[in-house]
Amino acid sequence: MKVRPYLFPLLLILVCLLAACGRVAPNQVTIAMKEMAFGQSEITVKAGQPVTLRLVNRDGYAHAFDMDEFNIHTSLAANETAEFSFTPEKPGRYPFYCSSPGHEMAGMVGALIVEP
Repeated sequence: MKVRPYLFPLLLILVCLLAACGRVAPNQVTIAMKEMAFGQSEITVKAGQPVTLRLVNRDGYAHAFDMDEFNIHTSLAANETAEFSFTPEKPGRYPFYCSSPGHEMAGMVGALIVEP
């Protein structure tokens, strides 16, 4: 029986793809900030799984992102992007808000919902 030269690379690719299927990728969520609002006011994730929040300020002025439960507090200049990774362990509803003066009162709030 003759072995075809393309068979080995094809099998190698297949094995790598199958191995990747068993991995749990972190939840990646992008939250845009524009016109005194968060693009997503509710985010749902699973407890015990890593989460990466990508924060994108699409305005020409500064915003902030604060989530007290996970000790995330950052300011974002105009058109700035930031990322935070963490693993929520307990199910619950955790508020986030913009702490720039007047923004929270204007409705720039949301919640991270952690499901079991």
